[in-house]
Amino acid sequence: MNETSSELRGWTRRNFLKVAGVAGCAMLFPWLAYAAESDELNAKADELAATAASKQAEADEMKAKLDALQAQYNEALDRYNAANDAHDAAVAAMDAAQQRIDEASALIESTRNQLARRANSIYRQGSTSIIDVIFGSQNFDDFVTNWDSVERISQQDADLVQQNKDAKSEAEAAHAEYSRQEQIAADELANAKAAKEELETAQEALQKQYDEMNSDISAILAEAEQTRMSAEEAKKKEEEAAAAAQKALEEAQRRATASSSGSSTSYSSGSGSTSSTPGNVSGWVNPAPGKYITSGFGWRDLGDFHQGVDLSCSYEPVYAMAAGTCTWSGWFGTGGNAIVIDHGGGIVSWYLHNSSLCVQKGQQVSAGQQVSVSGNTGFSTGAHLHFQINVGCSNGINGTAVNPTTYFSW
Repeated sequence: MNETSSELRGWTRRNFLKVAGVAGCAMLFPWLAYAAESDELNAKADELAATAASKQAEADEMKAKLDALQAQYNEALDRYNAANDAHDAAVAAMDAAQQRIDEASALIESTRNQLARRANSIYRQGSTSIIDVIFGSQNFDDFVTNWDSVERISQQDADLVQQNKDAKSEAEAAHAEYSRQEQIAADELANAKAAKEELETAQEALQKQYDEMNSDISAILAEAEQTRMSAEEAKKKEEEAAAAAQKALEEAQRRATASSSGSSTSYSSGSGSTSSTPGNVSGWVNPAPGKYITSGFGWRDLGDFHQGVDLSCSYEPVYAMAAGTCTWSGWFGTGGNAIVIDHGGGIVSWYLHNSSLCVQKGQQVSAGQQVSVSGNTGFSTGAHLHFQINVGCSNGINGTAVNPTTYFSW
């Protein structure tokens, strides 16, 4: 909220107070506090929104990484599925190779038996060649090879020999294919599985980070929304307080105008001296007669708004400005030892930084009665009296501060 957006009947906060001060009735309205609260809450909400936006940008970037990783995972899954299919095909090829091995082995066994019968038959017929073949062979394979040299072998015998050779070659080829397919299937499946598992792990970790970040963003946005609602509530209070402050100011101006048109009156102070009051309020007594102002009402060089006047009292008696009821007697934060008196009609007076207190909360006091001894308690740079008048008070303590020099002169 900027200053120009917080106007009261066309005046900015600072200008309104300055004009009212010139008129002798400047006030520090409660709406200033509400406005500051609203500004702070809106600023906090803006900051939270900026944080959420920053985190959202990070989350979007992470989501892009997740999408890219998902694409890689899909590719890896396709490779894995292809490798799995290849593995299944290799297993089928292995089964086919095994079947070929079995068939070739059976065929070899069959041809061996047939050749054995043929050799026996030739031998019985007295062929010397078969004897040479038999005794010239180291083993059955040599026997099959040497069989080709037998000139009297029949075409059937030649076919059996060739069939045996072919079956042996087929069995060897089937064994080799089986081993090759087995290795291909194992390698492809292992590589594809490793790639898929690696991507699954990376994806799971990134997804966890993404979910946590989204959760943080939701919490920040919820806090920002709650802060906005609080700012709106403070704004509403600001507007209500501004209206009440305007009404109280108008009433104070009316009273000041009415009193200035009457006769001047002198009042007896608690010390027996007299002091005229510009406001000429009947029955009011100067709380620190004969003193001077060390810090006035209104905006100060420090940048704060002083809600009362500081008077040059150094551990001296302080008097009630009018009859009323003590509504506070004790420590009041930065105000140190404090006395607050409710005078009725929404008017209260404050006496801060006292060294000692003379009345208790709930006690009835009269105008000019000593209520404290000034001092240097609380946030204070030296012994003095902070004197403050509030109007429009509904609880006997707070209200809206008005310039005390409207009613007293020092």
